[in-house]
Amino acid sequence: MASTLTYRELRRQLRALAKEVRQATEAHKKRAKTLGDEAKDTGRIAEQIAALQVDPATVAETREVSRIMQGLSTTALAYAAAADEASRAATAADQEAVRLHDGIQQAVDKSPVPMAKASWYTQE
Repeated sequence: MASTLTYRELRRQLRALAKEVRQATEAHKKRAKTLGDEAKDTGRIAEQIAALQVDPATVAETREVSRIMQGLSTTALAYAAAADEASRAATAADQEAVRLHDGIQQAVDKSPVPMAKASWYTQE
């Protein structure tokens, strides 16, 4: 038999999900910024060692590392944007649950008649 998800539990889980995703999004944004800054520094180093006439293979490798790091930064930002969208979707789902079901929950909470066992409401 499938477990029953109550209105209150649904809202609790949606709020927790939105919060967790927001926190992860901020962490990804910070990592992306760090990677972007380090990519720029590595690019500058590549130009500096090129000016010092370091062998072309080393210069090329340093530039490639800079490009890879910049790509990682861009990807981390894209991931953060997608996570931000997921957080907004979870918040919207919570708001929709309130819009659709909060009146029912309030009526149940105010009712002097005790609710029947939940199994009575389910069908196999």
